[in-house]
Amino acid sequence: MRKIASLNNFLERLFPTQQSIGGETTVIIDLPADLYYKELAIYTASSLIGNAISRSEIKCFIDGKPEKNQDHFLLNVSPNMNETSSMFWHKVVNKMIRKGKAVVVEANGKLYCADSCVIEQERPVLGDIYGGVTVGNFQFNKIFTQDDCYVFRLDDINVKQLVDGMYQEYGKILSAAAQTFKKTNGQKYKLRIEGVRSGDEEFEKQLIKKITAELKNYMEGDNAVYLEYDGYTLEPDETTKTPRTSDDFIKLRSDLFKTVAGAMHIPESLLTGNITNMADIIGAFLTFGVDPYADAITEGLNKRAGAHNYVNGNYYFVDTGKIKHRDPFDIAASVSNLISSGTYCIDEVREELGKAPLNTEWSRKHFITKNFEELERFLKNPEGETDEKKSSLSSSS
Repeated sequence: MRKIASLNNFLERLFPTQQSIGGETTVIIDLPADLYYKELAIYTASSLIGNAISRSEIKCFIDGKPEKNQDHFLLNVSPNMNETSSMFWHKVVNKMIRKGKAVVVEANGKLYCADSCVIEQERPVLGDIYGGVTVGNFQFNKIFTQDDCYVFRLDDINVKQLVDGMYQEYGKILSAAAQTFKKTNGQKYKLRIEGVRSGDEEFEKQLIKKITAELKNYMEGDNAVYLEYDGYTLEPDETTKTPRTSDDFIKLRSDLFKTVAGAMHIPESLLTGNITNMADIIGAFLTFGVDPYADAITEGLNKRAGAHNYVNGNYYFVDTGKIKHRDPFDIAASVSNLISSGTYCIDEVREELGKAPLNTEWSRKHFITKNFEELERFLKNPEGETDEKKSSLSSSS
């Protein structure tokens, strides 16, 4: 089973620098620390939306009824030989966020999210043609029309590019704040040497080399001893000691996460992990952060299936209703109302709760309590008298 890539692997794919030694490949990443904060913020947002989409069920309707067919397996279990649906949809969402769109091609009955591709021809009327489609280190030797691929995107605005543009100046401020914090909170010393031979370049060179080595071990060691000879005095340089807290630096990092959260329509507290009101936050996240991606995927799937299938009840639907965790004991009253109102049958409720349907004749029936009545009948009989009672009263009179 393929392991899900760690954050280090994720960053390595974005900024790879490889060296090959003796048949083995070593990946070296040289990134400024402040760049990690931006990538971590975008990765967190992308992962949250990807997690939500991968938890959703993509339903396949035939003649207006949901069916678990081959398409359902590809979209909800395994789209190809190397990926599960969770890995696949995480990749699709990540491409939508970072590239502005995700192109999914079909080959031999399997689905693949393209790592890269180019538009061979822009055809506003007939549909664009894609070429140079690669998946991993494999490149398809064909072109893909709109009939051969799915294109998922929200709009023509690349959110990642907007964040990058903002960060060009913001990153400088963040980097400067980090350097200022380190400099102002570092300890500097002065070494007084009596009777130093001024002008002796060789002596000064050897002295600096020796002192640098000894001070380095002394400053970096948890437990260290510095030998102070006669004529040598090591003392703190109080003029450079102006300690500062890391509050400004932390606020800048927090502000970066808030900016990314706003761009992705994700509640700030959810992105930073400071969650207080779970129900309201998750509700806002699903409405503004997840549902647009679910709608884009639904529309992309149905677009390729065509209008003929759609109008005849053959379509796809990304159901985000199962994203939230549901404790059956907490929603028992709601379940009872769904069944008693005839909205859901027992098997449909079980499926919503993640339980296997009973698939019996009675569990597929819809029930309704006697408290519900047609409006027209109620207006004719507002007192709620039955027909039998009315006939008895009239006969007695």
